[in-house]
Amino acid sequence: MHTTLADANSKLDPEVLAISARITPQNASEFGRVWDLFTPRSTPFITDEFEILVRNYTNPQVTVTASGSGADWDSTGDVTALPVASGEIDRITIGDVLKVENEIVVVKAVDRSAFTVDVYERGAGESVAEAHGTGAIVATIVGNAHEEGKVQPEAMAEGTTKFTNYMQLVEESIDLSKADTDQARKTGRTADVLKMEALERVIRDLAQSSIYGVSRAPAAGQPAMTRGLLTWLQLSGGISTNVGGAFTETALKGILNDVRMAGGSPNAIVMSVAKKNAFNAFTSADATRQDVNDKSAGRIIERYLADGLGALPVVVDLDFPDDMVAVVDTRKMVKGWKVNDTLAFVPETNTSSRQNVETLQGKYGLAVENVGQSHGLLTGLT
Repeated sequence: MHTTLADANSKLDPEVLAISARITPQNASEFGRVWDLFTPRSTPFITDEFEILVRNYTNPQVTVTASGSGADWDSTGDVTALPVASGEIDRITIGDVLKVENEIVVVKAVDRSAFTVDVYERGAGESVAEAHGTGAIVATIVGNAHEEGKVQPEAMAEGTTKFTNYMQLVEESIDLSKADTDQARKTGRTADVLKMEALERVIRDLAQSSIYGVSRAPAAGQPAMTRGLLTWLQLSGGISTNVGGAFTETALKGILNDVRMAGGSPNAIVMSVAKKNAFNAFTSADATRQDVNDKSAGRIIERYLADGLGALPVVVDLDFPDDMVAVVDTRKMVKGWKVNDTLAFVPETNTSSRQNVETLQGKYGLAVENVGQSHGLLTGLT
């Protein structure tokens, strides 16, 4: 459990490592699995505040908006002032090849104030001009074509989204004042036991905050907090589907396809025990082997074979909510301790001479990169 507490870069207190090696977890093997999915950083965090910068890639789809009957996109010959959704006009530049249903057109000019485009011709090349009706439809950018000898495209650059997160201080106080007495030994309250129990509590804290943690900037009278997996995945721009019903294979395929179409390559599916029971009943997993000498009953599915993504392992975490399932790329999930503030037992000096108090403390942070491209979340599951 939590072997990553001992990664070389964290350089944890030797006493913490020694005690953690002696812990016999009382929890099921599914405890703390999300924490373990976060990869240790190659270097410790330097500051209490850190930023994750994500380059945004232009969505290759635009909405061509409603036209008058027989005009604009509802005609087969109109090539000027063709309307495009105002919030999506910046995705288009001169030379973009648009596929509007089965028709191909090439953008000749863009009017960003009027939210329209001109095209060279309708039904370019071997495609056929079509009247697309008066409602809004989605067009896809399928290429780029230019006239020889002309430099026509506008300069375009992808934007950058900045997410800020903070280091979180975890702390457990341990009163060792009477740990070395006969009574303490009789009741099991020795120093080793007290420290082991404190470490187990910290492990539980880390496990749950890696799922449910929220970002909170440090302020006077307020502790700082670090953002956990679910909060990362629900940030603006994240890939999310509110199912509003049962967890089905159709829903799982849908979120995997959404991430795949965004350019992501998830390598794990995370769910609760209850949702794993539902997953075990997915009927498309019909390729099973049976040993005639095996007397056991039941059906367990440990991986899901996703088109284009391969066999994705299912990760079950006891603390994961029953109404959500996440598909994640663990290569984009990192955790780390702050430099010179890794998990350690620290003697407290602001106590009386009759007290012997230590705290188990350390500052850690969690980061999920490429939100909106590499991960997805199903919500509203019943």
